[in-house]
This record gives sequence, structure tokens and C-alpha cells, in this order.
Amino acid sequence: MTRPLRILFAIGDMTGGGSQRQLVGILQRLDRGRFVPHLYLVTPGGELLPELPRDVPVYVFGERWEQPAWRFPGQAHWARIRDFSAVLRHEQIDLVYDRTYHMTLTTAGAVRHPVSRVSVIVTDPRLDFETNVERYRWFKRRLLRRAYHTADRVLAVSEGVRTAAIDYYSLPPAKIETHYNAFDVGPIDRRMHEPLPPGEQRTPLRFEITSAGRLHPQKGFAYLIEAIRILVHERKRQQVHLRILGAGPLEAELRATVARQGLEQHVTLAGFRANPLPYFRQADLFCLSSLYEGMPNALVEAMLCRTPVLATDCKSGPREILDAGRFGRLVPPADARLLADAIEDALLNPETWRSRIEPARDHIERTFSPAAAMEPLQNLFESLVPKREA
Repeated sequence: MTRPLRILFAIGDMTGGGSQRQLVGILQRLDRGRFVPHLYLVTPGGELLPELPRDVPVYVFGERWEQPAWRFPGQAHWARIRDFSAVLRHEQIDLVYDRTYHMTLTTAGAVRHPVSRVSVIVTDPRLDFETNVERYRWFKRRLLRRAYHTADRVLAVSEGVRTAAIDYYSLPPAKIETHYNAFDVGPIDRRMHEPLPPGEQRTPLRFEITSAGRLHPQKGFAYLIEAIRILVHERKRQQVHLRILGAGPLEAELRATVARQGLEQHVTLAGFRANPLPYFRQADLFCLSSLYEGMPNALVEAMLCRTPVLATDCKSGPREILDAGRFGRLVPPADARLLADAIEDALLNPETWRSRIEPARDHIERTFSPAAAMEPLQNLFESLVPKREA
């Protein structure tokens, strides 16, 4: 008799990002007859913690490590590796699944044979790694290259990310597979009809644009706000209103930009929302303005909410999701005027934009269903670990 496979899933935190949401979904859907899941985090807290299944033990480095009064460079990193190794031994883990490159740096240092390791790359590594503020970047890139080469399997969330990772890390193509994110239509349909807080319902005379994501340069919100300025002040489209859902390090800067440009009545920075789907559903347009992406969850969710979508044509992600523009409009990244042009077209030609929404939803249901995602992932887990006797 074969015992269930013990898997330690690893990610930095449980904030409301796309990777965290996908990991919660995997933990919820994992077949408990075949697998026993555990979760390792670096930092405590996070908006998505309440959504974790109750049977998943959680190990938090930030709660297990007593920080010394004086720290030398790399001390926290090596402490995480030691702590992660201790969890592997104590829980008799068979396989590790890590998500995002920060976590890969830890797991690669801790995992040794016979434990197997699956590492997930969620965005174009050149853009992600090189645009984030990183100390010792050259050294970390060498560590990451080795980490991905020594993984038993590397997963990419889109074909674009897979191609970029092969190039950036010189990975053998057979080492890395594309596994799309999964989206369960039933819960999305229920959640998108939840009531909105008082005062946040759509105003009939407005053209409501919704966007969502971490307030980080990657998401290109500065260009989206500039597009709204062009529409409001140059083209006199006073009915335009943009609502951005999310929190992050650029919040103060974006608020200052909105105030400086006199857009307080046209741009709302609404903060993090545990359930953004009702905002997507009520919008006239969902806009993804990112400079780079892997597989943007919010874009897929907006399509499932039957909302017309506009996205920047990043190197990976949106083009695959929208089938090269068949299910929504694509514009080049970092171009506020082209964003404004597309938004104005959606405002002036709503029926043309809404004609895509049913084909778009059908496409998402077929391509990104949990059944299409989970069974190949679970089969992969089992293929990487020798049979285990109960």
C-alpha cells in the first residue's frame, strides 16, 4: 500500500497577490487521498491566511527565528535555509513546491536528495529579477541559475514565461513545463455577485474602469493614471472614472500624482479588497496596464465576470490569455496615449467591446479550469517521487 505524498509548499507570504491566490487554490483542491500538504511562509500574517484549508499546518520563519541584535549580510538567508531544512526533516517531507524566485533561493539551499523539488517561475525573469531592488544581484542570479538547474522540474505559468526562462537561465527545454493557473468558475460566479459596500456601487452616468494589482512599478498604474488625465483634461471625457484595487509601496506616490493632476473625482485608489470580483462585474471596462506579467489572474477573473478587457501586450501572459486580441484589446506597454485611445474606443463603442465577453468566458472555462490544471500537476508530483510504502 502506498502512503500519501507529503508536500511542503513554500512562498514568502499570504498577501493578496496572484501567486498567493493560486497557491491557496492548489491547497484547497489537492487530493487528500494522494497528498498531505504543509505550508512554509517567510513572514506572518497576510490577507489570504483565513482562506487556507484548516488541515494545512503552517510554519512561519518570522515566528520561529529570533533575530539577533546585530546581523551580518546573508544571515537571515542562511537562517531560513536551516529552518526550512529542519521542517523537511521533522515532517518527513517527500517533495517541495516553491513559488517565486525569492523562495526558490531558500529551498534550493535546503533541499537534498531524496527530497524532490518543483520550482515555479511566475514572470519573465529578466524583467522581474532585474527591475526589482536586489542587493548582490549578480550573485543571486548565479544562485538562481543553479537553483533552477538543480530542481527536479521547473514550472512556468505561461509559454512566454517558459521561453524567457529558458533563455535567461540557459535551462534545457525538457527541464521546464508550462502549467497554467487554475480558475474555478463556480466560486467565482458566487463571489462576483456579493454586494458591494455602500457608496461603492457603479454610478449610472459614469464610465467605470477597474484595475487591480499590487501598487508596484510592474503594474504600470502611473501610465494608466496618465491615460485618465488625457481623457479628462485633454479630451473632456468627464464621465470617466478609474478604480484601482490594491495596496503596495507606490500608494503615496500614486495618490500624490492623482492630487497634482486634479483627478480626485476621476481616480479612486480603493486599497486591497479580499473579493475584487463584484468590482470587476460592475465595471464597463477592466484594464491591465502592466509593464510585464506572467499569467495575470485579475485579467482572467475579469473575463469570467463578463467584463470587456483591455491589456498591455506584455512579453508573456495577456497575449496568450486574449488569444492575440481575439477576446480583448491589446496595446503596447508604457504608452499612456494608446491606453487612452483604447479606453475612449470602449466608451464610444460599448456594443463592439461587449460582443467579445461570452466567447472570452467560454475560452477561459475551457483553457483554465481546475480539472485542466490540477490533474497534470498532481501526476507530476507523483512522478517525481519513488513509490512510498505505508
